[in-house]
Amino acid sequence: MQSMRRSTLAVLALIVLLIPLAAYGQPKSDIKQVYPKMYPAGGLVWKGMNMQETCWGKICEDPKGRIWFSGGDHWGTDRKGGIYDQRYERPWGYGNTTVCVYDPKSDKAEVAFELDEASSMFSNFESPGHGKIHANIQSDSEGNIWTAGYMGASYDHEFTDAFFPKSYAGGAVVRYDPENKDIDYFGLPTPYGGQVAVYLDEKRSTVHGFAVDRGRYWRLNYKTMELKRYETNGRFGIREMIMDHNGMCYFENEFSGLTMFNPDTETFTDLDIKIPGLRASVVSSKNVIYGISSEGFAWSYDTKSGKVEEYGHVVQVPKERVYTPNVALDEEWGRLYFIAGGHGITLSGMPILTVFDIKNKKFYWPGKLDVDGCYGAVCANDHTVYFGVYAFEQKDGRRVKDKDGKETRRNYLVKYVPPKNLEDLDI
Repeated sequence: MQSMRRSTLAVLALIVLLIPLAAYGQPKSDIKQVYPKMYPAGGLVWKGMNMQETCWGKICEDPKGRIWFSGGDHWGTDRKGGIYDQRYERPWGYGNTTVCVYDPKSDKAEVAFELDEASSMFSNFESPGHGKIHANIQSDSEGNIWTAGYMGASYDHEFTDAFFPKSYAGGAVVRYDPENKDIDYFGLPTPYGGQVAVYLDEKRSTVHGFAVDRGRYWRLNYKTMELKRYETNGRFGIREMIMDHNGMCYFENEFSGLTMFNPDTETFTDLDIKIPGLRASVVSSKNVIYGISSEGFAWSYDTKSGKVEEYGHVVQVPKERVYTPNVALDEEWGRLYFIAGGHGITLSGMPILTVFDIKNKKFYWPGKLDVDGCYGAVCANDHTVYFGVYAFEQKDGRRVKDKDGKETRRNYLVKYVPPKNLEDLDI
């Protein structure tokens, strides 16, 4: 009898170990809405109206604890209709992006610089400007801010139609010094291509990037201005790359795995691993990569041991594509943060604020947010979490309408202060 009892307990223990993460539940369709503080990106006003409507890039914290984010107007040029429509609303063009900074000490956000002005690339009748940032906004160790441009939406030519001046000149790389407001311009690493990544390797004095046009990977020595381009011809994913703290770069490949680039030997190596996909990532101090796929599956890859660990679907509906192109890591508290979903693809009609406890392999869902999309996320040194989002214009957590009674979008920085103990969440 005692032996049978032990066998039964062993079977039950095995069943518990085999239960998928979905056993922890999932956010309910009637999940409550939460109202964290939201700080609008400034600038880009036309005739008294905010023209912002998009922000697709990563955000960062600088050494002084300030948060850098952006607001773009997505316009490109000011063609009113289709590609052959020669009517213009604003004859000098607009397509521009503001890079903004939030200071938690003053609890205020302000515009630092405009990307078109920083690069001397202004949109006009025929050529679009930098209507958004699709790459990183990244701080170096001295607090300088690096980023790169991406074309506005007026021209449909991510991969073709590269015919300047009647197309996008290319994503410019710039560096901004907040202390003296000085801007350095590093040119167009990939002519005609908008940049979807910017990563710094200060040890080697290089900045790495990835262009949407033909999937071209490049790196630039910002001291010698030596530029190298690697024509991947679209082999690697065109929306994301990773750099670890040793300067190794990683790309998703056609084998559902990762390809590593070694900057010292300039060689590409297909790693013998499988991942659920790559749409956003963050790297720990121990070079553990945490990522999430476009479909919403979270995972990690330990670059030292070679171990891949899958955590499951971000809102526990693996049959549904919940687009989640953002992830932030709190290494000290052992958590990942997401805003899960966008473009209306969610369980609740709004994206869902999500917390993942890495140690206990457990998801928490504090509530849903009235935002349309989130592409940037960062956890500050004080454990506060920030998200770069675009949403319908809001005041005090409620949507507001313009003079014509319409709801308009703009860009915000969302500030979320999580509890130290996740069991204290009111869910």
